[in-house]
Amino acid sequence: MQNTFENLLAPVKQLNELAFNSIQQIAEIQMKTIQENSRISTDALNAATEIKDIDSLKGYLKNQVTVAQSLSDNAVQDAKEITKLGESYVANVQKVVEKSVPTA
Repeated sequence: MQNTFENLLAPVKQLNELAFNSIQQIAEIQMKTIQENSRISTDALNAATEIKDIDSLKGYLKNQVTVAQSLSDNAVQDAKEITKLGESYVANVQKVVEKSVPTA
């Protein structure tokens, strides 16, 4: 009886582990992004305090364009990573379900 019960719960346990791992990996990506964005924001504020004349303002604004492009590139990369994680999660869930559902 115990063995049958364990066999029934094994796929549920596997699915829970997959979900947990997926959530953990996405959270890690989000934390990395938050830290990076905080650093970039702090750097931008520090750079803004160095503006003394029109030339330094132009340099600051030019740098902000580069920063914005970098943020955009990072967001695209993060989205790609999350998409890959999602695809992997779906594939793994499919494997667990296929193994646990009896075929006729």
